[in-house]
Amino acid sequence: MNDQNPVEINKSRTKSKLSTADLFFLSFGGQAPFISLLTFGTVMISLVGTQGAFAMLIATAVVALNGIVVQRLSSRFKKGGGYYTYAYYALTERLGTSTGWVYLAYALSYGGTLLAGGAYVLYSILNILPFTPGILLNQWLLALIVSGLASGLVIAGVNASAKYAMVMSTAEMIALVALSIFFLRDSGWHFYNPFSGSLSPSLFEAVVFGLGIPTGYGSIAPLGYDASSKSIGKVAVAVVFYGGLLATFFFYSLGAVDFTGNLVQYLLTDFGIIGAITLGFIALNDGTLGGMAYILANSRTVKAMSENKVFPSMLAKDVNGKPLYAEILIAGIFTSIVVVLTYFMNLYNVFLILGGLAGISNLFIHGSADLSLVRITAKRANKHWWEVSVGVLASLISIGVLIYSFAGFSPIMINIFLGWIVLGFFYLEIKEMLSSSSEE
Repeated sequence: MNDQNPVEINKSRTKSKLSTADLFFLSFGGQAPFISLLTFGTVMISLVGTQGAFAMLIATAVVALNGIVVQRLSSRFKKGGGYYTYAYYALTERLGTSTGWVYLAYALSYGGTLLAGGAYVLYSILNILPFTPGILLNQWLLALIVSGLASGLVIAGVNASAKYAMVMSTAEMIALVALSIFFLRDSGWHFYNPFSGSLSPSLFEAVVFGLGIPTGYGSIAPLGYDASSKSIGKVAVAVVFYGGLLATFFFYSLGAVDFTGNLVQYLLTDFGIIGAITLGFIALNDGTLGGMAYILANSRTVKAMSENKVFPSMLAKDVNGKPLYAEILIAGIFTSIVVVLTYFMNLYNVFLILGGLAGISNLFIHGSADLSLVRITAKRANKHWWEVSVGVLASLISIGVLIYSFAGFSPIMINIFLGWIVLGFFYLEIKEMLSSSSEE
C-alpha cells in the first residue's frame, strides 16, 4: 500500500465549489434517467413483465453496496481522482494507475453511451415528425450537437454545469413522476402486488440490466477537487436510492397497464406530436447531462493522474480554479469519438459498442474500489468490521455479476477492453524507460 501521509493527500484539494445539492443534481443527471429507463427499462420489462418493479428494487439494493463503498472511501481520501486515488493509495501505485487508466475508458464509454443514446432517441423522434429539416436527420450532426452542448457546459465551468444540472434534472424528475401517475391513471388506478406469483426465470438477468440505471455516483467520485468528501459520500448513497426508487415507481406504473413493449413507441402513441417534441427535448437534455457529468469526472481523473506524473503536468494545471487543459482535452476526445463512430456506423451501433465497453470497465473499477476498502479496513477489522463486510460483499457481487454477464459481451468488446489494458501497459513502460534514460 502507498505510504504517503493521508494529510498530504488531503492538502492538494482546492476550496470546495460545489454544495451537496449541486452534487446531487450532477449525480442524478449523470444517471441520464430518462435515456436509461427507455433503454435498460425496455429490456427489463420484456424479460420479466410486471415484475420489473421487483427487479429494479433488487438492482437498487445491489448498486447501493457500491455506493456505500464510495461513501466510505471518499471519507478517507479528500483529494480528487475518485477510483484512481482510492486504488493508488489503498492498494499499489501500479494497480492505482491501472484503475485510473480503466476509469478513463469507463467514463468515456459510459458518457459516450449516454450522448449517443440521447442523440439516437432524438433522431428517432425527429424522423417521424413531418416538419423536421432534412439536415437534422444526419445522425453524426445530432451526435455533434449533443456532445458539443455537454462539452460547452463543462468548459463554461463546474458551477455552470451544476446550475444546468439542477434545472434540467428537476424537470426530468417532474416528468418521470408525472408519466408514472399518468400510467396509473390509464390503468384505472390499478394497484397490484409486484412480489406475488412465481418468480420469473429471467429475474436475475433483468436485475443485471437494472444495475445500469441508478449509477450516478460514478460520475461524482472524482470531484474531490470541487466538493467536500463529506458531500460526495452523502450523495453517493442518496442518489442511488432516489434514482432507484423513482425507477421502481416508473416500472410499477407500467406494470399496472400490463405494458411489455417499446417505451418510445408507447409514449409517442399516447402523446402524439406534442409528446414527440417533449420527448425530443428530454432526450437532448438527458444525453447532455450524462455526457457533461462524465466529461467532468474524466477531466478530474486526468488531473489527479497528472499530479502523479502519469500524464504531462500541464494537464494538472488549474486555470481560473479549474483544470482547463484537461477539460478541453477530454471534451475533444469525447466529441471526436462519438461523432466519428457515428459517421462510420450509426447512433444505435455506437450506443451498443460503447455500452458494452462501459459494462466491462464498470465491473473492473468497482471491483478495484471494493478491494481498496477491504485493504484499508482489514488491518483493524475488529473496529471496522462493518466496512470490511460491505467491501467483501460488494466484491463478491461484482465478481458474480462479471462471471454471469461476461458471456454476454461480444468478442470484439472483450478484445477492445483487453487492447486498452495492453495499451496502458506499454504507455507506462515506455514512459518509465524514457524517464530512466533522462536521469542517466
